[in-house]
Amino acid sequence: MMTYLNNGFFNYSRMETSKKLINKQQNNMPKKGRPLGYDPEEMLETSMLLFWANGFDATSLDDILSAAKISKSSFYHMFGSKQQLFERCLCRYCDSQLAQIEEKLQQSTTGRDFIESYLNDLVAAASHDEDRYKGCFVVNTIYEFVGCDVSISKLISNMIERLNQLLQVAIQKGQAEGVITTDKTSSALACFLMSSIAGIRTMIYAKVETDQLEDVVDVTLAALD
Repeated sequence: MMTYLNNGFFNYSRMETSKKLINKQQNNMPKKGRPLGYDPEEMLETSMLLFWANGFDATSLDDILSAAKISKSSFYHMFGSKQQLFERCLCRYCDSQLAQIEEKLQQSTTGRDFIESYLNDLVAAASHDEDRYKGCFVVNTIYEFVGCDVSISKLISNMIERLNQLLQVAIQKGQAEGVITTDKTSSALACFLMSSIAGIRTMIYAKVETDQLEDVVDVTLAALD
């Protein structure tokens, strides 16, 4: 499995990672000031949930300060601006999601098993998650930002590319194992899966019934045979 993950088809070093963005922002922050009286990681988690539920524009700075229980001066000292905080929250979400996906891929028996499990997990989580109708943080951000903000668009493009690379790894593995069709290239099939995943997430947000989501999964998997 690690042969696939370490080859040229999947190389994080070729992409702009969120760590670079975070380090750049942190380096631009003022270095002087009193010791922090709050946990920055907890602050990011709290803010991420607010942005996820309400979107960027509908989440005010006062909302963030109230939820995180910090002063405005502490906020600006640590994060610089609401948009910089949002970008870090988005990076946090993307890195967490992709790390879970990569771990599942490494542990999967076959490439096709990974894809089937991933799609089924999307549906199962939506069926049992009381926050299912918040949608995917990334998809919500696409609707709100892409085409309007260069830095956010770049982060989204990076996330999409990283997920696409993971899917290509799984497809190539499945093709080598003889459980995924070779009639189409791994690149084409990965793009197809990306569209299916985005569609499923959008349908979840639109409150589509679970049995319809399962139908989409079945048709998607059949296209890989």
